[in-house]
Amino acid sequence: MSTTEDHKAEVYELGYLVLPSIPEDSLPNVVSNIKSVLKKAGVNEIAGEDPMHIDLAYTMSKTVGARKYVANDAYLGWVKFDTTPDKISSVKDSVEKIEEILRFLIIKTPRETSFTFAEAHKREVEREAKLEEAEAQLEAGEVKEVTEAVVE
Repeated sequence: MSTTEDHKAEVYELGYLVLPSIPEDSLPNVVSNIKSVLKKAGVNEIAGEDPMHIDLAYTMSKTVGARKYVANDAYLGWVKFDTTPDKISSVKDSVEKIEEILRFLIIKTPRETSFTFAEAHKREVEREAKLEEAEAQLEAGEVKEVTEAVVE
């Protein structure tokens, strides 16, 4: 493999969870710190999504200094960027030093963004609204319409 092939830019995504103890108005500072790390590493940011509050599937913990944080919820965000594979370890090492980050993951990904958490959240809210409407119809005895609402 030639050195030009070794240093060809690839697309990566950094998905991260921010500790829930961080005040919501301080989240832009955390995102700014993450983007500074990426900029310092010389990557080209493509897309991203600001952190949104989510419930975690299981409890996570992180020790910072003498303090241990236990979290059942967190702020979830992501940044997509392109860079050469040789810069990923420095990005990883720098992100690990950001104390507000509960967990993070860096993966290779396609350049196109086909999924966002905001869109998924919107669809879930719409689905729940349809289910609530179907339940109300069921209570009112409108069985036919309930079946149609749930199938959509």
